Amino acid sequence: MTGGRHGVIVIDKPAGLSSARALDPLKRLAGRRVKVGHAGTLDPFATGVLVALVGDATRLSDLAMRLPKTYAATVAFGKETDTLDPEGEVVAERDPGAAPADLHAVAARFVGEIEQVPPAYSALKIGGRRAYKLARGGAPVEPAARSVRVHAIDVREVVWPEVRLRVVCGAGFYVRAFARDLGREIGLPAHLATLRRTHVGPFTEGHAPEDVAWDRLVPSERIVEAAGLAWIDLPPADARAFAAGGAVPVPDLRPDAAACAVRTEALFLGLGICEQPGRLQPKSVFAGARALLSK
Repeated sequence: MTGGRHGVIVIDKPAGLSSARALDPLKRLAGRRVKVGHAGTLDPFATGVLVALVGDATRLSDLAMRLPKTYAATVAFGKETDTLDPEGEVVAERDPGAAPADLHAVAARFVGEIEQVPPAYSALKIGGRRAYKLARGGAPVEPAARSVRVHAIDVREVVWPEVRLRVVCGAGFYVRAFARDLGREIGLPAHLATLRRTHVGPFTEGHAPEDVAWDRLVPSERIVEAAGLAWIDLPPADARAFAAGGAVPVPDLRPDAAACAVRTEALFLGLGICEQPGRLQPKSVFAGARALLSK
């Protein structure tokens, strides 16, 4: 493979594979010289959309991670596990009894900006070490609560003691932790029994890891468009200066911490940022810009 491959391939991760392992066939296809990553880990037991990033698209991972994610989840009541999923050890158990009448209303309490304590078995770092490594070693793990955004939670089906839901959330939200917290709101131990990610922003309908192919590569611009970044179009002379790493004049541009997407004649150059009025400077220069300089 040459260095000219850049973009997104949507993988449908099967159960039993880590997200990193699900990328192995794509990494073999890409070769050692091309970066390959993903935008948001799925736990091994979970399935669904894994957004794989190739080449320059890996430099858009922060944008891709912030895209809203949609999940089909099943919460099982009556048992809580240490990992909050079906693969952990049961740490609390209780007869779930009959389904609560206010289940829909309780689930709706989680919509909006909420504080959530991540699972002890997570990749978050505590004191410089991964939380899950500490937990596996028997150390007490108490991740700090953090603010996360939940766009929607819909109860789709109740087959008690299991409940199937649709969850739409922002970055940093753990569906496993939501299952735990939903159970506690009801007064029952609970864990996440199944999880399938159906969408990451506009990305859906992935392919099996072993079926990855370059004709399934989606342009990196899809991430920029989904993230809602403003586009700035540069004339050819300014585009070359931007590609060379120089700041260029853009009238009426005002200082902003947010990046903008930069292009010239439909060629995606990279990301820019404004720190001085009327001046656009490069933040990330992509392959399109490098190709412009080589002409």
